[in-house]
Amino acid sequence: MAKGKKTNSELIIDTLRTGKSLRSPDITSMVAENSGKDIKIQDVASILAKLSNSSKCDLGYLIKKQKTDRGYVYSLVKEAFNLTPEQTYDLTRKTGKNRFTMEEAIRKYPSLKKYLRSARSKTTSKKNIRSSKRSSTGTSGHYSREISGESLTELVGELVREITDQGGLNINVNLTVNFKGLGG
Repeated sequence: MAKGKKTNSELIIDTLRTGKSLRSPDITSMVAENSGKDIKIQDVASILAKLSNSSKCDLGYLIKKQKTDRGYVYSLVKEAFNLTPEQTYDLTRKTGKNRFTMEEAIRKYPSLKKYLRSARSKTTSKKNIRSSKRSSTGTSGHYSREISGESLTELVGELVREITDQGGLNINVNLTVNFKGLGG
């Protein structure tokens, strides 16, 4: 791409490649300052929504979007900095001759694979939670079911695998275990 002829998406990606965690207003002002273009915050927010959505573009797997009390904060995962800017831009495209694909990125940088796995498992988990809520008669996120010791071991094992895949998490878990047939 000719110098000075970057798209707004590419300018936003360049801003994310600074390594900072940024909100939409920060990105808007940095894009305006770096490009000399007058860009609206709603345009940046719309582009960020697309770029950070892995179902719309592959780069979404590599953008962290965290909710804060002041809105969303966006940043690239550290492994994404191994990619060149052009490779990063290509991950926003679904088609195109000779474009750099996520499959190529994973072959070249295997550490990126964990972000695909964790993003896909989050999607699966959200679907499971939604279906669980629909079928549950409980309220306010409390669910109950009887499971065997073996199932509990599998459940805890899956939880540990998920935490490991995520690179560690800060989580709060309330677990109540009732044993039937024990005691007097």
